[in-house]
Amino acid sequence: MKKSIVGTLVLAAMVIGFSAFNNADARISNAVDSAAVKAIDTAAVVVADGGTITGKIVPGDGAAEVEAALGEEKLKGAVSEGTFTIPAAKSGTYTVTILGKSPYKNAIIKDVKVEEGKATDLGEIKLEQ
Repeated sequence: MKKSIVGTLVLAAMVIGFSAFNNADARISNAVDSAAVKAIDTAAVVVADGGTITGKIVPGDGAAEVEAALGEEKLKGAVSEGTFTIPAAKSGTYTVTILGKSPYKNAIIKDVKVEEGKATDLGEIKLEQ
C-alpha cells in the first residue's frame, strides 16, 4: 500500500509539473513543484515500516511460534521450515520468546535491540529438551 501512496503522489507531482510547464508564469510552477516535493517527502516519512527480527531454530520443527515483547506490546511470528521473521517492530529493546513444542522447552532471548528500517538477525537458536 505504501508504494501505491508514494506512486500516486509522484504521479500527481508530475501532472502538476507538466501543467505548470505549459503556464507562462514560472513562479507558479516553482511554487507548485516545491509543494509537491514536500508532500512526497512527508508521505515517505509516514509510511516507515519499522524493523524486523529474524532467526533460525534448531531443530527446525521444535517450535511453531515466536513472540517479541516490548513492554506490554507483543508481536508474533510463525516458524516455517525452522526460520522466522517478525516484521514491523518499532525501535526498542525486545524480549524474544521461542515457544517450543513438546518435548522442547521455550527459549528466551533478552535485550534484542531493533532499529527503524533494519533487520536484527538472532542467528541460530538451539532448543533444549
